[in-house]
Amino acid sequence: MLILFILILAGCSSNSDQKVTLRTENFKFNQSEVRVKSGQPVAFSLINKDGFAHAFDVDAFDIHVPMPASQTQTLTFTPDRPGTYQFYCGAPGHPEAGMVGTVIVEP
Repeated sequence: MLILFILILAGCSSNSDQKVTLRTENFKFNQSEVRVKSGQPVAFSLINKDGFAHAFDVDAFDIHVPMPASQTQTLTFTPDRPGTYQFYCGAPGHPEAGMVGTVIVEP
């Protein structure tokens, strides 16, 4: 009986990491809104499809990740408070060109 209980618990455990893939191409992010859960790690895969540099910035969480041309960067962080926050490309002129979006951190 104890072994069955342990097996059931093992089956219920899961990796709580949330995964988000953001791509940049032609001065745009492929998603304008990302939803994640507060207090749970989030793994971002940041894929730059352009032949020039971009960045992934979320000022509310003090995040700045350079995205070199035609490369992929990874970022893992745990949002600690619910709310709606802006992400954007911090390269000069890129936010004005439309490289902005929203991270919604749900409770």
